[in-house]
Amino acid sequence: MEKSAWQSQVSKIEELLGSYHKQFPLRRGMPREEMKSRLQANPRSFNLFIKKMVSENKVVEGGTWISLPGHEIRFDPRQQASIKTVIDQCAANPFSPPTIKEMQTFAGEEVVIALFESGELVQVSPEVAFRKNDYELLVRKIRDYIEKHGQISVAEARDQFNTSRKYILPLMEHLDSSGVTVRDGDFRRLKK
Repeated sequence: MEKSAWQSQVSKIEELLGSYHKQFPLRRGMPREEMKSRLQANPRSFNLFIKKMVSENKVVEGGTWISLPGHEIRFDPRQQASIKTVIDQCAANPFSPPTIKEMQTFAGEEVVIALFESGELVQVSPEVAFRKNDYELLVRKIRDYIEKHGQISVAEARDQFNTSRKYILPLMEHLDSSGVTVRDGDFRRLKK
């Protein structure tokens, strides 16, 4: 690629990312697929171009997203207070947390998305998310139970965590789709 064409494309991407960061300041970066689509680029040349830009520190790549160097998520005091409300609500009932819709009512959609992207909350369905530590505890205890008993049903998991089907079923389906468990009738077994 000629130097002027390269610089033109770099400028276009920097401008695109700059306006994305301005529009969505609480997101880590623009989704790769969205950028590729907006640039109308073919996948091979897009990937090579981004790789070169990363090597020259013109962009930062985070797997599924791309950002400008130096872009950081910063919460204002009001957002920090709303995050504390969400986290406190989750801590009060770790296995029956507020729904995602309720979290968004407390903190706003963009703040909740930022909590997902940062890994502080783990989304298991469109309605259900857990704090990271609570999610990891659930997964560990489900694994332990299956290792001891060979399998677990939704009812057994519900009873073990003293929660409702509303939370356990989406968690179990999430574990199936992420390859931790496999469904066998009414039971889940560890995926081999």
